[in-house]
Amino acid sequence: MRMKMLLSLLCGNLLLFAVAPVHADQADPRLDMLFEELRAGSEVDHKATIARIETIWADSASDTIDVLFARAVSSDSQDESDVAEALLDMIIGMSPHFAEAYAFRGSLRLKQQNQKGAIEDFSRAIDLEPRQFNVRIALADILLANDAKQDAYDMLQKALEWNPHDDYARRRARRLRQEIDGQEI
Repeated sequence: MRMKMLLSLLCGNLLLFAVAPVHADQADPRLDMLFEELRAGSEVDHKATIARIETIWADSASDTIDVLFARAVSSDSQDESDVAEALLDMIIGMSPHFAEAYAFRGSLRLKQQNQKGAIEDFSRAIDLEPRQFNVRIALADILLANDAKQDAYDMLQKALEWNPHDDYARRRARRLRQEIDGQEI
């Protein structure tokens, strides 16, 4: 009941703001420079660069979408995943090119054991923004859980292409490479 009231209130308020569909995308020209900086940067400064990239990704170019996205993040942190997912559904309906909404909904679905839904959302996020290194790592984990070692390794390599500083991805890829090389053909 609480969720229905919240969504009803939000939908009513959205009509005040929504005049036309939002067309946010990940084409911010600052991203290219930041990814070059991330690839060339040292171990020391990469966290600040990642934070700037993630800030740009989280900016939908719409105040309304940004407010809804912040509310979805808040709902998730308060263990209200049903509210968070409903808000993300609304965001994606209003802004179908906002890759970060798909990435976040995919993470929620993964936590809810909805692997198929997570894969669909993660795949869409990557279609919209191929440099989504965290999404690629999550997909690699799903692939590995389904014993698709080569595909998981390839996905990790692609994540490391965009963010070579991710220790988890590097260790995982190294271990997978050893496992793959040790398999009989």
